[in-house]
Amino acid sequence: MRIDIWSDVSCPWCYITKRTFDLALSASGRTDTEVVLHPFLIDREQPAEPMPMLTWLAGKYGEERAAVMNREVTAVGPRHGIAFRNETGFAANTLDAHRLLRWAGHGHGRPFQSRLEELIFGAYFTENADISDHGVLLDRVERAGLPRAHAARLLASGEGVAEVRAEDRAARARGITTVPRIAFGDGPVVEGPQEDPAVFLRSLTAGTATTASHTREGNQ
Repeated sequence: MRIDIWSDVSCPWCYITKRTFDLALSASGRTDTEVVLHPFLIDREQPAEPMPMLTWLAGKYGEERAAVMNREVTAVGPRHGIAFRNETGFAANTLDAHRLLRWAGHGHGRPFQSRLEELIFGAYFTENADISDHGVLLDRVERAGLPRAHAARLLASGEGVAEVRAEDRAARARGITTVPRIAFGDGPVVEGPQEDPAVFLRSLTAGTATTASHTREGNQ
């Protein structure tokens, strides 16, 4: 079964949903899955320079709504082993992070890509790191067990830039506006934040197409 995932490392609900999905996939016992991660740049390539995360969110949604969004995700995080620190975090351009995730998946396989994705999520949401900084990204590459020198050459070049941008445009052209979004072959599509692995377990075993949604916003 092919499973297509659209996600952004600047999306806290994508972080939570990834952990939920990983639990479900492990519990399903399936060994016939091909997980394909697709980049989705929620804010395109903004902010141009890192800035305080809640300041960025307030500029997008207004201070009150941004505060509510932060309180909600911060309260939910511990149930999934995530201690969000958005008050002291930084919003940053995610293009280079997506370039590395694409490289990891294509060149080294989903397990390495998944490990790197976890480390970048953690850097962004729990470590107050600037994930547009190449040093930060290369540290996570090394911790994921991937070749730092190769990744450094990629970041110093334009490799993957056109491809990530093209995938983001393609997603929007097909009407994808919210992440996370997970499509199970030609069958179920699960869109929006998910906390219950049972949602994905049903999708992994469903025989007919359904769409699941969530009242919380996936995008941040």
